[in-house]
Amino acid sequence: MFDIKDKVTIITGASKGIGLATAKKFAKEGSHLMLISRSELALKEISETLQNQYKVKVIFAKADISRPTEVEKAFEIFRNNFQKLDILINNAGRGIFNYIENGDYNEWKEIIDLNLTGLIHLTHLAVKMMIQQKSGHIINISSVAGKVGIPGWSVYCATKWAVIGFSESIRKELIKHNIRVTVIEPGVVKTDWGENMPEDWIKHRKQMNSLTPEDIAEAIYYAACQPTNVSVSELLIRPTDQER
Repeated sequence: MFDIKDKVTIITGASKGIGLATAKKFAKEGSHLMLISRSELALKEISETLQNQYKVKVIFAKADISRPTEVEKAFEIFRNNFQKLDILINNAGRGIFNYIENGDYNEWKEIIDLNLTGLIHLTHLAVKMMIQQKSGHIINISSVAGKVGIPGWSVYCATKWAVIGFSESIRKELIKHNIRVTVIEPGVVKTDWGENMPEDWIKHRKQMNSLTPEDIAEAIYYAACQPTNVSVSELLIRPTDQER
């Protein structure tokens, strides 16, 4: 197995939900961390807690991944603190429920810039570092919404389909550099994800025995810890009672 102890990991969207659960899991297993989100106060508290509890190095950067200058500034902070990058977990994401006739350009752009363009930008910076090392692992968090079209979530679905296509394409590009790429596609997870959600959606989600952020963190850890000759390219994970 690939041991992540003393390896260096970047996690986006790290202040809550899947990102936070993954930060806790990786710190517990001995990985040093760079945490990124828009919530500076939460990141500061999380970083101090994980460092004290697990005796690993944890740094953070307040950054909106949808903004190119903030992505580059965050990565510069990373380079000033670490000399290598073993794992990048692109987890930050956003979904706004809206039928296509009711949306507007700025709303679409915000979702695309965060879920897709920002992910691509940070991957670009990380991969240049990993190529020099001749090793690394990119783990992109997509969604079951990257497999099926869902009314009201068309733009979100579009970004998550694109993340799957992007991941498979770079996987083929990066094989020669000994860099693995994984895309993980969760179904319904018990988090506060989702904006402008209709009441029937909220009710249905509450009735479902949803996945937990810790379930997905374990899946991410599983993919990261496979032997170096094993590449978990794709993991689709649904609650047992989720139909689509």
